[in-house]
Amino acid sequence: MKLEDMPTKELLALHNRIADKPAGPKTFATRAKIVARIEQIAAAKDIDLAASGQPKKPKAAAKRAEPKAEVVEAPEATEKKPRGLGVGALARAILMDPAGYPHALIAAMVNAQVEGAAATDKSVRWYANDMRKKGVEVPPRQKHHPAEMDEEQSAAALRTVTVVSEGGE
Repeated sequence: MKLEDMPTKELLALHNRIADKPAGPKTFATRAKIVARIEQIAAAKDIDLAASGQPKKPKAAAKRAEPKAEVVEAPEATEKKPRGLGVGALARAILMDPAGYPHALIAAMVNAQVEGAAATDKSVRWYANDMRKKGVEVPPRQKHHPAEMDEEQSAAALRTVTVVSEGGE
């Protein structure tokens, strides 16, 4: 079918299929302008209009004399490296202790146990809040640090502390 014989609606649809920028029904003043623009785009993009706006098939390229190099995957890419230092896991575990250590004390405990850790009371507070958001019921914290407690409160808090040797035994 010739472009001149096509209805305006089909010409506009053809234009929008082959053009970089689509046009609306009021873009072209006349059918002749749509036809001229389609022919211009078809010539620039090497499109065969007889095949309903499909690009012409490219000619087959000559075969290479040299074969392509085989792709070899690097062995480092397949190995999974451990994430982080384990600060979050340790802080979460201590947060779940029913003793309810203060956030600053938990941060100090994490920093003592994990080499290179820089946990703060705010970061521990973030872990606790994140656990609560995920539905984990975190035990309540102590209101005072043991140094600020009186003798009875300090003795009650120390009863819950368990001593762990460095050898992990």
